[in-house]
Amino acid sequence: MSGHRNQRWIAAATLVLSIALVGTQAGCGAKSHNESSGYTANSYGNDGYLGRTNSYPSIPGRHMALNYKNDANLVQQAIKDVPGVAGSSVTFNGADAYVTIKLDRGVAQREVATVERQAASVLRFNFPRYTIHVKSAR
Repeated sequence: MSGHRNQRWIAAATLVLSIALVGTQAGCGAKSHNESSGYTANSYGNDGYLGRTNSYPSIPGRHMALNYKNDANLVQQAIKDVPGVAGSSVTFNGADAYVTIKLDRGVAQREVATVERQAASVLRFNFPRYTIHVKSAR
């Protein structure tokens, strides 16, 4: 009777091992090949875009600047609604962004520093990768 138990135990262990081996080959690797259809399935990194970051290079990644031209446009858009700002120009030097604000005609001299601080605050919040330097011109 004990020989019969050992055979059952060996059969169960063999079954469990074969299932484990099939499971590791089927879905855990980067590629799996289906013998019946001939298709090879690819899996992608967990980037939140299902691998489309390689197909669409304009999707901004983490800690990634697209380029200075796009960043300059985004800087100008970010501060266009700050009260007292009529326009702006941006230059970059590495991680430093130098922003010159063109002030509205109605901005009094005593309000200039406030407008500069508000614009700098908006930019520092939206562009943490840059050290922001703001000055104004009339």
